[in-house]
Amino acid sequence: MDCIEWYGYIAWLPLLLWVALFIWFKRCANPLFLKKMVRKGKKWAVLPEYVSKHSSKLTALRLQCVAFSFVVSALSACSVAWCIGKFQICDATYGFASVVLFLIVAVILYHRAVVKISTIYQAAYYLEYCRARYESDKKGAARNEMDINNRAIWSFTRKLRNAEAHKRLWKYVNAMAKSKKIPPDVYAEAMYG
Repeated sequence: MDCIEWYGYIAWLPLLLWVALFIWFKRCANPLFLKKMVRKGKKWAVLPEYVSKHSSKLTALRLQCVAFSFVVSALSACSVAWCIGKFQICDATYGFASVVLFLIVAVILYHRAVVKISTIYQAAYYLEYCRARYESDKKGAARNEMDINNRAIWSFTRKLRNAEAHKRLWKYVNAMAKSKKIPPDVYAEAMYG
């Protein structure tokens, strides 16, 4: 037991690793979710080019997600085992059984990150859809909803590809999602129509 007395100084470290895991799921592993949404035919889902050209990157991302989840879960289980041993609740090896619970927490965390990604991309697409609709209305062209959708998808994809080429994809999508620059006619129609 003396060999793990130093662990008390870093027992809190897995808490930071859970935050890092959530950020990893949200920022780096989002192509896994986006690929799934592209297959389902969601208009707002755009697969980054570095993944669409190299399908082996998706396999590598899956393996990295599983590996990071196991590492964080195992380190969290070590902290639980240390706490059980420190407070002498029961045998410290029972703390390692909590790795299953931590893996379930990792899956829940992944699903929370996926919901955030979905919300961000949908909000960014809605902004582009409002712009396409406003441009269509401003020109006075009689277009149907399918034409506006196609124009919005084309423009949204083109803008995201350009942002990805400049290595600013995530920053650009977040800026679009948080933007309040909805054209005034669309805003008036939504508020008073």
